[in-house]
Amino acid sequence: MLSVHYLAVATLVFPSVFVNCFLCPSLRKVVDISLNTISAGGEEGNGDSDEDLFLAIQEKKKEIADNLLNFQGAGKPRPELKPEEIVPLLMTALKLNDFPEEDAGLVSMWEFASDTTRYIFKNNITEFIESCHETIEEFPTSFYGAAMDGLSWNLESNLSRVGGEDGWIATHVMKTISSDGRMRRWQWELRKNRRSPCLGCWYVELIGSSDRHGDFESKDRGDGWSD
Repeated sequence: MLSVHYLAVATLVFPSVFVNCFLCPSLRKVVDISLNTISAGGEEGNGDSDEDLFLAIQEKKKEIADNLLNFQGAGKPRPELKPEEIVPLLMTALKLNDFPEEDAGLVSMWEFASDTTRYIFKNNITEFIESCHETIEEFPTSFYGAAMDGLSWNLESNLSRVGGEDGWIATHVMKTISSDGRMRRWQWELRKNRRSPCLGCWYVELIGSSDRHGDFESKDRGDGWSD
């Protein structure tokens, strides 16, 4: 297995080689999406010359590779994690699902899931992971389709904590663009654990989906709501 020191040197000297040879397919996809953004004129591109575009792409590859080397996965819930850190942490883990090991992102989602999710899947993490992969393939605008295979995501507002700083329920709204360009908004509901084990840890109670217009309470839902 390649050492971190060797990969760091490879990243610095040969960013393109690192991205194309050392990253697994799911991670190369993340890099490709970022590079397509630049090539289309976003971020550093902005319609510059071919030489400027080439340099921007090389710099972006190095930046992404550096971030991958530093990312160790989302892990498990822990008291030191603040509620506003949960969504970005898990979304990054899902986008880099197979890093640092296969399905690490989905395993972290399971670890952060409340008892409701565990009940639905009868405490079977294997069925949960299989279900997520099936959903990704069939429904690009589903949560896991957008989170793991989508074009982009961003938080739309600051975390809202019910009851102020001492509250144990919080919500966070984000927007995703799926692989086929469709938009969805998602409302995460987080709950603070008030008993042992993991006293004070934040868990994901549910993730609510909007309709295709971004509305959480759509009039279309009662009449065969669809994409």
